[in-house]
Amino acid sequence: MAVASAEWPWPAPRLSYANAAIAEAIIVCGHYLGDDRLLSNGLRMLTWLLATQTRGSHLSVIPPQGWGRDEERRPAADQRPAEVAALADACVRAGNVTADDRWPAAVRMCVAWFLGDNDGKVPLFDERTGGCSDGLAGVERSRNQGAESTLAMISVLQHGHRLAA
Repeated sequence: MAVASAEWPWPAPRLSYANAAIAEAIIVCGHYLGDDRLLSNGLRMLTWLLATQTRGSHLSVIPPQGWGRDEERRPAADQRPAEVAALADACVRAGNVTADDRWPAAVRMCVAWFLGDNDGKVPLFDERTGGCSDGLAGVERSRNQGAESTLAMISVLQHGHRLAA
């Protein structure tokens, strides 16, 4: 396992799938154990992950094949809804723990990703079926609409709805 550094604060040498779940787990542990150092590390990891997965003003998430600290170019194809859902869940948790306004803003970015504010400028939400495309491949969305992707989208849209209420 890699040692985290200021440049790469992740506990592994490679980002992979549903990355934000790790940061969320550390945030939860730090909060409930009353360990400010652990909480701070989880928040720092999530801050870095969010910055790493933001391109301009929209999300551009790490694909399932991952991306390593020694790789110059981060792949932008094959972005998956589960990655965005994990990020939204972690940001909701961070917002609940810290009351910092940047976390709800990040959740809104996750909602926007599903609605078309993404690298392809195409919605993954299909108004005709109510489903969600399984991924974003460059500028096109997948024709497949699986349960995992649709549930990921519903979860993120629910987070967005709660923020708007």
